[in-house]
Amino acid sequence: MDILISIFKLLGGLALLIYGMKSLSTQLKKLSGSKLEQILTHVTDNAFKALLVGFLITVATQSSATTTVIIVGLVNSGILKLRNSIPIIMGANIGTTINSQILRLANIEGNSFLTLISPATIAPVLLIVGLIIIQKSKKAKNKDIGQLVFSLGLLFTGMITMINIASSFSNLPILTDILKKLSNPILGVLAGALVTAIVQSSAATVGILQAISTTGIMTFSTTIPIILGQNIGTCATSMIASVGGNKNARRVATVHLYFNLIGTILFLIGIYSYQHFIGFSFWNGPIDMGGIANFHTIFNVVSTLILFPFIKQIEKLTMITVKDKKEDEEENEEKYLAELNKLDEGITKIPSLAIENANSVITSMAEVARKNFENSSGLLNKFDEKKLERIKEREDIIDKMEERTTKYLVTLLNNNLRKDENLKVNSLIRIDSEIEKVADYSYALSKIIEEMKDNEIVFSKDAKKSLNIMFRLTTDIISKTIEYLRNEKIDLGIDIQILKEIAETKREEFRADHIQRLKSNLCNVESGISYLEILTTLEKIVDHCYNTSISLSNIITDRRFITKHDYISSIYTNNEEILKEKFNEYSLKYE
Repeated sequence: MDILISIFKLLGGLALLIYGMKSLSTQLKKLSGSKLEQILTHVTDNAFKALLVGFLITVATQSSATTTVIIVGLVNSGILKLRNSIPIIMGANIGTTINSQILRLANIEGNSFLTLISPATIAPVLLIVGLIIIQKSKKAKNKDIGQLVFSLGLLFTGMITMINIASSFSNLPILTDILKKLSNPILGVLAGALVTAIVQSSAATVGILQAISTTGIMTFSTTIPIILGQNIGTCATSMIASVGGNKNARRVATVHLYFNLIGTILFLIGIYSYQHFIGFSFWNGPIDMGGIANFHTIFNVVSTLILFPFIKQIEKLTMITVKDKKEDEEENEEKYLAELNKLDEGITKIPSLAIENANSVITSMAEVARKNFENSSGLLNKFDEKKLERIKEREDIIDKMEERTTKYLVTLLNNNLRKDENLKVNSLIRIDSEIEKVADYSYALSKIIEEMKDNEIVFSKDAKKSLNIMFRLTTDIISKTIEYLRNEKIDLGIDIQILKEIAETKREEFRADHIQRLKSNLCNVESGISYLEILTTLEKIVDHCYNTSISLSNIITDRRFITKHDYISSIYTNNEEILKEKFNEYSLKYE
């Protein structure tokens, strides 16, 4: 019974350790904002700098998983190339070993000053200080700092708890027998990989080993294969996170796996060959917390030194493993996202080319937004959870594209531009924002339909029919807007004007029809609200497409339309007959 209680206490200490690590990582990421991503995007030109930044960011966030998640996002968005992400991952692997070096401080003895600053002493201080800051602070940022301090206290408290409980395990024959079996390299590696995959933290697994090592029953022969195994097991987090993601997400996770797998195989061959033919004098001797931390660090540093010259080969191996798919939906998106590489600050010195590249990126963004709208509207007829997830992924990607493009265009404005170039850049900044809003409302549409499914709200046959007409009309307006972005022909602006007027007419017609259905009890109140929400969302999308066409017309005509009335007047002044003819033609299409 005492053993069972001790095991529960040990698991409780582990829970505090893991929670402290996760919370610490979360707060550091929150306090840093988007700076981590900005730093990572500016080191891709040099592998050594990328390695250093991967190390420093992981040390700062106390989590290689955080660094890896950021890398996946940047590679997904086309900002970071797969090859450039590899040294960052290597640096992150070295950075994560700092956790074990910090945790070794929990076993400080002898030196009174070091004992004073040991985790056992400062853990309660950190908890108290952190709690005071959280309770007394009014600003959110200060509360985050308090949470960070409190999380560090939890981390150390968990480690101290584990050490105190582990001391009672030293006389357990069953534990000694298990450790003897784990000195078999294959079993040791498998055990380390399995435990780390379950715990989802390599630092936590090393922490467990360090806690048990204080009993004196851990040996180098037992510990080394387990540490090698946990370096493979830690890849489970990134592999799980990449499931359902695009191929670049899977490739980043595969790079992480290959790095640790190859390093483990090389170490197993090297260490056990030496032990077999020559032998380590310390092989069967006890290992302490410092020894565990040092071997963990040595493994990742040496693996990096060996594999660093082979970054290109690792990339090729990953490309072979996660192959391109022909006619894949993701492939088209990646083609659009790769356009972000055109936003090179060096090109801003050639404004005409920079403007052309920015327009190309915005057009790609609009195409992704159209894909999202088509998928969102399609959910009404056939709901699909996987499509809903992809819609969210694209929405995140579009947000990053919009932010990157806006910053690029603002940088371009700081150059000495001609009057016409200045007009184009300002117009593109507005267009970039309008397209992002089209994407936002497309995502909002998916959430309305998801809520309808959750609440079992359904539309009548007539309501669905009218919405499908509006979906088709809105899709055509988005497509015309994309075509206008590509070709910049004023006739396309006229087409968008006509489609907008038809959309307004149809919307009012369908709104009136639905109110009549409500009065006749053919639809209930809940479905009525959802129906009107969808119509309003479609109205917003059309408006933002229309605003885009006005800004594009500014560029083409080299003038500013102060109000929408000015724009409409300019179109109707010279094109009234054409407008009437096209209006009748298009109206028939949406009956």
